Amino acid sequence: MLKNPAAPSDLAAVERDIDRLMSPDARRESGLVGGFPGHGAAVAPTVPGSLLGSGDSVLMQVAGEIRDDPDALGLLLHGSRALGTARPDSTYDLIAILNLAAYAQRKERGTLEERRVSRGCPMVAITYESLGRLRHSAHRGGVRAAMVATSIVLVDKGGDINPLVTASVAAREPAYERVSREYDGYLNGFTHSLKSSMRGDDLGARAHAAEGGLHLLRALFALEGKSPPHLDQLSFPLSELENALGFRRGFLRGALLRLFYAPDPPFQQMLDRRVSRLMDSRGIRHTWRHDLEQVRRLKYDEL
Repeated sequence: MLKNPAAPSDLAAVERDIDRLMSPDARRESGLVGGFPGHGAAVAPTVPGSLLGSGDSVLMQVAGEIRDDPDALGLLLHGSRALGTARPDSTYDLIAILNLAAYAQRKERGTLEERRVSRGCPMVAITYESLGRLRHSAHRGGVRAAMVATSIVLVDKGGDINPLVTASVAAREPAYERVSREYDGYLNGFTHSLKSSMRGDDLGARAHAAEGGLHLLRALFALEGKSPPHLDQLSFPLSELENALGFRRGFLRGALLRLFYAPDPPFQQMLDRRVSRLMDSRGIRHTWRHDLEQVRRLKYDEL
């Protein structure tokens, strides 16, 4: 069975435990100080001028190549170095935007992805894209749209790249069908996790809780009209999401850690109540009935 919390009936204690995990000291130890750039973060958003003027020889070299290439239209920086979460050895993730003819030539040669490795220097990963494909990805949504929205424009020779990134950031209308689908997935994980706990199936309880947590993550981002970021780039976007949804700062990160690592029924029921109130307030409905209500009504001693 999953370990019982010290005071299982005190759900406030569960939330205090999350607060402790997300205290400033704990966040400093984990390297997660700050929020999403531009939303009260400790890390200020970086602008292209300061990036290229900071003496970063890697970015200056690639940006110079793009400016000198008549077939190149622009250059984007994305990933951890754009989000402000990079380590010294983090990869430089770049998108070089080409005209259609140059893009077609690279596609035919199979050279749309380039990796540069030098002794004593982080890897440079360059993806080559056409402006039309990038524009289509930005308007269609999904992970690639999120990547564009969190990118920094380093070079924009014709003035077409900056509006594309701005449009990606502004596309925030909720996709209610996707929210409902992911919310149902979360409820499925919640229900089957508690049922597994009732049977003493620790592995099943953890697996269903973790799966449900991923569905919840996608549902909450979709509720705000956003695409979820890559899983290794969650920390800053989660801070922005908490602010938008009215959650206390650090709550979602702590809740997800608990679901992935050490779920327990009273905590899961508390989280379900909070999520349910949020979804009801936004008019999101689910298709679950008997099984869900049954596990929602269970007292902890019954599990």
